[in-house]
Amino acid sequence: MTQSRSEAATDTGLMRVPSERIGRLMDLVAELSLSVSETVRSPDLRGLELSHFETAVHRLMMIVHEVQDAATDMRMVAIDEVFKRLRRMGRELERQTGKSIDIQLIGAETQIDKLVADRLYDPLLHVVRNAADHGLEPPEERAAAGKPERGLITLSAAQVGSEVRIVIEDDGRGLNRTRILAKARERGFFGPDEEPEPAALWKVIFKDGFSTAETVSNLSGRGVGMDVLNTTMLELRGRIVVDSTEGKGTRVSLHIPVSLAFLDCIILRLAGRLFAAPIDVVSEILRPDASNLAAISALRGAEVYRWRDGNIPVCRLTDFFDGMQAETHAETQIIVVFQTAAGPLAVPVDEILDRQQVVMKPLSGQLTRVRASYGCALLDNGDVALVLDCERLTQAEGRT
Repeated sequence: MTQSRSEAATDTGLMRVPSERIGRLMDLVAELSLSVSETVRSPDLRGLELSHFETAVHRLMMIVHEVQDAATDMRMVAIDEVFKRLRRMGRELERQTGKSIDIQLIGAETQIDKLVADRLYDPLLHVVRNAADHGLEPPEERAAAGKPERGLITLSAAQVGSEVRIVIEDDGRGLNRTRILAKARERGFFGPDEEPEPAALWKVIFKDGFSTAETVSNLSGRGVGMDVLNTTMLELRGRIVVDSTEGKGTRVSLHIPVSLAFLDCIILRLAGRLFAAPIDVVSEILRPDASNLAAISALRGAEVYRWRDGNIPVCRLTDFFDGMQAETHAETQIIVVFQTAAGPLAVPVDEILDRQQVVMKPLSGQLTRVRASYGCALLDNGDVALVLDCERLTQAEGRT
C-alpha cells in the first residue's frame, strides 16, 4: 500500500524520545558490555578447545562498542539551542546596562551531550552577564579607546579531539589585575609581596564569594556567578581556562568531555586498590630512579619529581584515601605524569594494569564525600575502580 500524501507530508523522519529512555538504553548498553566481558573471561572456558573463539569474541566486542557509540550519539544535541537562548538575552542586557551589545554565535551546530547542554545555560549566562556588566565599556569609553561603539560578545563551540571547547570572548576592557590581586591578597590567597602568574591569578575569580565589584547589581557583583560555573565544570569533568589582556578583552574557554557515560582510561593499582585515570590527561608513564625523586625539606617536606630538566610536585594517593599503605618503595614505583590546569603532577602507583573504555557511574549518598574523584568505573572483568579527578588532586586539603 502506498503512503498517502498527507502521511508523506507529516513524515519528517524524526521521533520524539524522552531523554529518560535514552538514559535507560545507555545503562543497558553498559550492562551488556560488562556481561559480555564477564562471559568471555569466564574461568569455565579455560582449557577448552574452542575453534574461532577469539575471532568471534573480537567481532562481538566490536559490535558492543558500536552500540555504545550509537547510544551515545542518540543523546547528542546541537549546542545551538543554548546559544540562541543566550543571544536572546542581548536586548535585555542592553536595556539593563545602557550599553550597545552584539552577541555573535560560531559553531552552534556542534554536538554535545544533552546532560551537559541542560546544565550549561545558567553558568554560561553568568559569564555573559559579567562580560556585559564588567567587561564591555560604555559607548563613550569605547570611542575614546578607538573601539567600535557596539561591544561584541562571541560565543563559539567546536569539538577538539574527545572534548567540546566552548569559548565566551568579549572585546572589552579586560580583567583588572591590580584590583583582583588586591582582593586576592585581602582574602589570603596570595602573600603581600607575592606576584602570581596571570594563569594563577585569574583562578581566584572562581572562588566562592569572590568579587571585585564595588556595587551589587541585578546582573552581577554578588561573587556567586563564576563559582557556579566552576562547580558545574567540576561535576561535568571539565576544566576552565581564562585569558585576559587589559584594554582588549577577556576569553573564557570551557573544555568538556564529549560523552559523560563512557570514558577512555588507564587502570592503575596502588596498595591493592584500583583507580582509573582519563587517558587524555596522562602525559607520560615513567619508572623513576633514586636520582629523580627527592624530598625538599625547605618546602615543608613536599616531594618533587625531576622531569624534563625541571621539578614537578608529587601527589601521593595515600594522602587522599584512608587505609592505604604503599606496597612498594618510592624508588621502585611507576610515576604517572598528569597534565592539570596547575601544571604537570606526578602520581606514584604500584602497577599499570590496562587501558579500557569504562562505564562511568557517579558517586551518590555518603560516597559524594570521597575527594578527588569523578565517580566509579565498571571494568571489563566486573571490578570497580575509582576514577581520579586530577584537577582536585592539586587542590584538595589532603595534599601535603
